[in-house]
Formats: sequence, C-alpha cells, structure tokens
Amino acid sequence: MSRALSLSLLFLLFAFASTVQAQEIPKYQVFVGPSYAYEDLTNIKNINGIGWHASLDGTANNWISAVFDFSGYYSSPKVKIPGLSTPVPIDSSTYLYLFGPRFTYRRWQRLTPFAEGLVGVADIRFTAASVGLTNAVSSTAFAAAFGGGADYSIKSWLAIRLIEADYVVTRSREIVVDSTTGQVGFSGQRRTQNNARASVGIVLRFGNR
Repeated sequence: MSRALSLSLLFLLFAFASTVQAQEIPKYQVFVGPSYAYEDLTNIKNINGIGWHASLDGTANNWISAVFDFSGYYSSPKVKIPGLSTPVPIDSSTYLYLFGPRFTYRRWQRLTPFAEGLVGVADIRFTAASVGLTNAVSSTAFAAAFGGGADYSIKSWLAIRLIEADYVVTRSREIVVDSTTGQVGFSGQRRTQNNARASVGIVLRFGNR
C-alpha cells in the first residue's frame, strides 16, 4: 500500500470518527410544539385537526428512555350522524395521554433519530350547538401510537425536533342519535379508528448521564 493511500485512509477514518462522535446523554428531555393530526373520528373520515404536542422522557441508558406523551387536536367539521337527515357542524377536540419506551440512536454528533411505541387513552369530545348540544359529549377509549422522528442538536441543552410522525390507533364508539333518549352521543358500535399525527418543536435537555 502506498504512503499516499495510507494517509488518505487515515484521513477518511478521522473524518468519519468525528462525524459519528457519540452525544452526551441527557437525564431528561422536554419537548413542546405544534402538531397536525389526520383523524378518523368514529364514523367521520378525513378530519384535519390542528393542535399541540408535548412530552417528557427520562433516559435509562444511551439508547432507551421512558416517555410520557400528551397532545390535543381541535377541528370544526360538518358530519353526517346516523339518525339525522342533514350534516351537522360540530366542534371536536381529541386529547391523547400516552406512555411507553423510546429507542434512540446517539452515535451521530448532532442528528438523533428515535423510534417509539406508546399506549394509553384518548379523550374525544364534541359539541353541536345547531342541534342544541352545548355541553360537551365525551368518550374515553384505548389509544396507542407507533412511530418515530429525529432531533437536531443546537446546544447541549437545546435541540430542534425536525419531525415526529406517529400512526395512532384508537377504539371509540360511533357518534349516533340514541334511539332511547334521542340524544347525540358516543352510543354506537365500538370500532378501531386509524389516525396519524406529525409534530415539530423544541427539545430542552436537562442533566447528563
């Protein structure tokens, strides 16, 4: 092997090593930012929800952490409710309360990709003033989220969440008119809703392991 080739290989190894330098491991991270949800709200399809997303995670080691995840989404669609002849405008809100593990790759100096699997509950609420429903009707159901994202470090204590995207599944009842009471509510058949969410924001890091 020639001297020039040896020097070139050493240079490439040095450059690669500096690129994949391991990051410091924070004890805790707090994320907050705006979020978008593509909601399959009971028997209502293609609802676009705008809201917020926040989470707190505590690291166990350099690759796994426990995450408490909270988000809320709001929309005002017109929906066709079984039992009513015309679509009804409603104001809906969906809140997710989730917990689970996050798996993080920290071998790059600034970019930190991660994957996660979370479970918990969804609290879905709506009002429909046009049919006299001014007090919120709510449904609490099982929820889970599976996905991941990537953070970009600015400082040791600050990062930008470039993207977090999750498939979110919920198990709520259909919105229908109750045949006994005549009230609009979550009294229909329970089924699986397939949702998605995407978020960006800032990440604050505290402490080092």
